[in-house]
Amino acid sequence: MESFSERLIYLRNSHNLTPKEVREAMELSPATYSRYEKGLRVPNNEMILNFAMFYEVSPMYMLGFSHLQNGEDFLLDVLEEIESEDTPEGLKAKYALKEYRKKFAE
Repeated sequence: MESFSERLIYLRNSHNLTPKEVREAMELSPATYSRYEKGLRVPNNEMILNFAMFYEVSPMYMLGFSHLQNGEDFLLDVLEEIESEDTPEGLKAKYALKEYRKKFAE
């Protein structure tokens, strides 16, 4: 399980942001933000939610309890599991995934 600090660094890098840009956007002191990234300090619940909203991910992802960044990822995972089933639900999942992929392929 990844730690909060590992997720924080990963998300910052994946958004091509510097520590300074993040801490200014979050209105944090350099020392506080540095401690978050180094794993020397864990933010309170409100700050975890603020980071999750800032990066548009779930708080559970921020804390390392989920590999899914958001609810959409969760739904896609579920649909992908169901689509291989030879049931009416499998056919519905297959159709939903086809439509989703078509929408984002445009």
